[in-house]
Amino acid sequence: MSLTNFPNGITSFGVPVFGSGSVFGNTYFVDKTNGSDGDTGKEPERAFKTITKAVSVAGDNDTIIVAPGQYKEAGTINITQSNLKLLAANIGPNTALTQTEIRQHGNVDAPCITCNVPGFELAGFRITPFSSANGIGVLLGSTADTYGAYLHDNYFYCTEAGLASAIVMGDWNEDDELGFDCDSVYIAHNEFYAGGNYVASTGVIQWNSATRGVIRDNVFRHYANHVTSFAINIFDAPGYRGAILDNRFVFSEIGVALGVAVAINNPVAVGGDLIIDGNSFVNYAIDDSCIASRAATCLGVNYANHEVIDAT
Repeated sequence: MSLTNFPNGITSFGVPVFGSGSVFGNTYFVDKTNGSDGDTGKEPERAFKTITKAVSVAGDNDTIIVAPGQYKEAGTINITQSNLKLLAANIGPNTALTQTEIRQHGNVDAPCITCNVPGFELAGFRITPFSSANGIGVLLGSTADTYGAYLHDNYFYCTEAGLASAIVMGDWNEDDELGFDCDSVYIAHNEFYAGGNYVASTGVIQWNSATRGVIRDNVFRHYANHVTSFAINIFDAPGYRGAILDNRFVFSEIGVALGVAVAINNPVAVGGDLIIDGNSFVNYAIDDSCIASRAATCLGVNYANHEVIDAT
């Protein structure tokens, strides 16, 4: 079977990974070890050397498949193609098989990836942003609205001493109500290690504007024992914020019992606004450290150290 067919998607442990693979557009290959940016990239044996080169030639609806290795690109990988799929050749959940790294830590103080177009899919990578107040792994919807981004089965690794955000969605803020939105983003089966900037009160995931966004089935290993250290920080216009479902949050700073950091820092919900359900929180000091606003209108059944978290 041709490597470009993928009738059931790329597989992980023999199980199809939803969304991966394309029967439309072209497929390009990247191989840091054996590739050349002077080649065509259209077959594995003629792979490009850098992801940046592959992105520069890809078009709408194309797929880029990246061989294992550490990719330190010369700058940000800027996705401008609608429905582009950027996939590691090996894809596994959370930290499994994440030997394909896009790394700016110690390299260039710029986001690893930016995207301002609809339908972007990212899967199977270790994303290591530059450790700075401006460090970002994936920046979505910073200059235009996005729709339907799908980030899954990645390992977002921010160094413990770093201040980077793994994912930033949208740019709505109190001074710019006409900013951009990441409508229907879906973030699932990722592992997040450290990150966020407690000095600037930004989260590992910074949710500026993501209408009907979903964060589901991820693991957050949360560092920085400060009340302004957030795993998910929602700073959003009221209404239709979406869902935070079935995630695991662990305050993981070595030697610190019952951290005061806040896992989900959310505004006071209104009816029909946001659902927070099925999440588990380990080693947080109090319920307010797990979920900042526990309004009954948004809260399902969540657990803190095996006890159910009550609504207020």
